[in-house]
Amino acid sequence: MRTLMKRLWMSVKRLSIRSKLLLSYALLVLIPITIMGAKYYYASKGFIENFSRENVYSIVKQNNEIIDSELSQIEADSLALIGDPVMYEQYLRADPQDEYGMVTMEKNVLKALEKYLPETSQLYSYHLLTSYSNIGNSAFIPYQTFASTALHQAAREGDGAMKWVPTFHFADMFGADGGESYSSSQYPPLLAGVRLLKFFHITGSAITELSGRAEPPILLFTFKPELLASRFERTLPSNGAAYFVISAQGNLVAQSDREGAGTRIEPQWLDRMKRLKSGTITVVQDGKPLIICFDTSAVTGWIAGITVSSDMLLDTFMPQITSYTFYLGLVLLFISLFLACLFAESITRPINQLIKAIKKTGSGDFGTRLPIVAYDEMGHLIHKYNQMNEKINNLIEENYIVKLREKETLIMSLNIQLNPHFLYNTLNIMNWTALENNQKELSRMIISLSSMLQYTMENHRDIGEFHEDMNWLHNYIYITDQRFEGKFTVSCDIDPNLYGCTVPKLFLQPFVENAIVHGFAHIHDGGIIRVRGWIEEGKRCFTVQDNGKGITESRMKAIAEMGSDSIGIHNVDKRIKLMYGEQYGVTLTSQENIGTTVKIVMPL
Repeated sequence: MRTLMKRLWMSVKRLSIRSKLLLSYALLVLIPITIMGAKYYYASKGFIENFSRENVYSIVKQNNEIIDSELSQIEADSLALIGDPVMYEQYLRADPQDEYGMVTMEKNVLKALEKYLPETSQLYSYHLLTSYSNIGNSAFIPYQTFASTALHQAAREGDGAMKWVPTFHFADMFGADGGESYSSSQYPPLLAGVRLLKFFHITGSAITELSGRAEPPILLFTFKPELLASRFERTLPSNGAAYFVISAQGNLVAQSDREGAGTRIEPQWLDRMKRLKSGTITVVQDGKPLIICFDTSAVTGWIAGITVSSDMLLDTFMPQITSYTFYLGLVLLFISLFLACLFAESITRPINQLIKAIKKTGSGDFGTRLPIVAYDEMGHLIHKYNQMNEKINNLIEENYIVKLREKETLIMSLNIQLNPHFLYNTLNIMNWTALENNQKELSRMIISLSSMLQYTMENHRDIGEFHEDMNWLHNYIYITDQRFEGKFTVSCDIDPNLYGCTVPKLFLQPFVENAIVHGFAHIHDGGIIRVRGWIEEGKRCFTVQDNGKGITESRMKAIAEMGSDSIGIHNVDKRIKLMYGEQYGVTLTSQENIGTTVKIVMPL
């Protein structure tokens, strides 16, 4: 046995990758399908039973709710009787000795009673019973012996509330004779609702009850058991199912076998149902499991239920489930084997392509590239192979190209160092030449220009110290003032706390330049530029204000639309918004022939 296993293992090891994958897929699919099929079979069996329980229980619950609703309406209608003034007067003045008066009373009572009768076809009879009369649609209830019956006792125990009496036989309730003129065999089994009617009369603010002044009648409704049976017979889930309605004392109110209605039984599971009140239980009857779904009525206290054999339910569905499970497993097996072939092919094809490409690389062809079809593990491996070939090509060229670029970089670096140095030396020579020729203004202009170039060229950052930026602005104003020969004056009012802050480089210069070039374009002297800076509510505020010609409304719209000659304004505004946020930036206000004010706001 051990030798056979060893030979089998060696045979498996000699298989190709494709064959190994197919064999692995077949085993991985066949074993789970077998296990899942068995689990599905038994799970379906349990599901059918649980589903049947829930379905049957919902039928019982719904039927009980409907029946309770109908019985509650009967109770409500009968309760309305006690306040009827006609009823009160008729029974208050009733005189059993006055035959004519009793006939008149019966007509009046019946007429009043019709308004309160339940609307159901299963109503068998209705009565208003006293020790001296039976007023209703039938005289089969003997009023002479009614006081000794369980119906009378139930009404007295209810003391004005409706009491429901389980199905009874006439002979059992009233004796074998049932009266002088009627035989018990004439009447079917009946169930009843009884209520002691405590009539009252309202006079002004006083309420007068009939009790104590005259004998209050007992209202009796009798119904056929079909009142309950018809509801359950229409909703039985299968032919083998049966229904029952039983009182807590074991009296059968209704059942599938109608002959048993009105009898008394004591099943072993009755106490269990009384304790649970509602739910589903399984009992063993004749050696077989029986499912009982039941619910207790909130109106009558009777227990309604449906019984169904679990074997019968399973016999109905399990053959189909068995066939379905077998054929489904077979179809899944074929589909899985087909997909296994496709998966095996998708794995082995790129492996074979990669093996061929590696052979080319080994022969010196580093330009081989494989297409990446999918970004899985194999795709990642092909991607790394392509990267490897590309890096080998780069390494081959690296010695020559890198050295050449190092030379170019060195030359460029020397040129970058030489250009500013040469420029500063040239400006220095020009400054000394101006001093030797006693041209102090020219010398000061050259020094200002040199400082400005140094500030802009030596620091490539976009922000700078505010005090350096103001120095640059003063140098610019000085040089420009020399050009325009006293055409304008500039005053600066800056909060000293601002000088230590950082600001975008040259953020004030475009606005000073616009005031000089555009605002003072048509004047020869008297131009005033005021530069202010202060701190307000955690913000840094700057204004550049001039008394020039101002900006027309059409020109303001053009600037707002980023005209080509307003690049400086929008450049500063965009830089501030990018650095600090959209809530900061530049705002422009102007009045024609009065002047222009530019306000710049930045966070502190």
